[in-house]
Amino acid sequence: MAKGTPYAKIKWSIAGDGVLPKEDLIPKYFDSKGTALTKFRTINPNVRPITVSVEYEDGSEKASETAVFNGPIHPRINVNNIPFDTGTTIELYGLIPNSSVDVQPDQYLGYTNFVNKGTLHTDDKGSVYLNFKPIGKVAQHTGRIFSLKVKYKEWDGADSEAIVGSIEVQKRIHAIYDTWKDPASCYTSATLTLTDGIAGEKVDFSGTNLLVGLGQTVPIIQRWDKEFDNSGEAKVVISTTWCTKPLTDTPTFTMRFNTLGVNVTETRAVTFGGGDHERFY
Repeated sequence: MAKGTPYAKIKWSIAGDGVLPKEDLIPKYFDSKGTALTKFRTINPNVRPITVSVEYEDGSEKASETAVFNGPIHPRINVNNIPFDTGTTIELYGLIPNSSVDVQPDQYLGYTNFVNKGTLHTDDKGSVYLNFKPIGKVAQHTGRIFSLKVKYKEWDGADSEAIVGSIEVQKRIHAIYDTWKDPASCYTSATLTLTDGIAGEKVDFSGTNLLVGLGQTVPIIQRWDKEFDNSGEAKVVISTTWCTKPLTDTPTFTMRFNTLGVNVTETRAVTFGGGDHERFY
């Protein structure tokens, strides 16, 4: 319930795990006594406190009231990924407002720096904010996907612990398709290049192949990387000899890679004479 100027026009808003009634069921004005009353409905999961606000239509004054759930604590996070290059801030919520909580990763983190791990203090809505920053270089390839060990208090003061989330450190890579034909011979190559990777990170090219037709030699693997190099690049190069443009059976290059949480398969026709170039991922 809110109090204000009789018959003044008002507007309502809500934040947290609740919703207001339909628009036509919400009072649009204070009544003759300067009061307005509305209800709200909770939604699952019931962990975020609900704040209902009412203000004059012109925004001149605003009042809010917050309702906090006092059931079992179920800590949660608002996002499950961290950009490798920039880091991010993750909200851990659903805890008792103005309480202490201890947050640690469940393993060594080689891909991101958890800046404020340890004992933290929740705000008046039961949230803490976890800061993850980029690292200069991956020295130990572990912890790209990890969880959080959270120790917290229940409403009755009892100690509890939970494993929260499955957080993935993500790196946006790119894939390029190229073909080349030696103008002085019949040598033709098809190349799959991955860029913007993480030096030393494993990459699986299994399933990548060059399918040739009549008049071409059996394909030969010229290069097949198993991990990204120091510049963040990994390649597969497969070659054949192809002197005469065939009437049928255009060669095809199937490109498959699985790395950094990305699993992609693409197939392209190979142009006689080479010169294909496409960034397809």
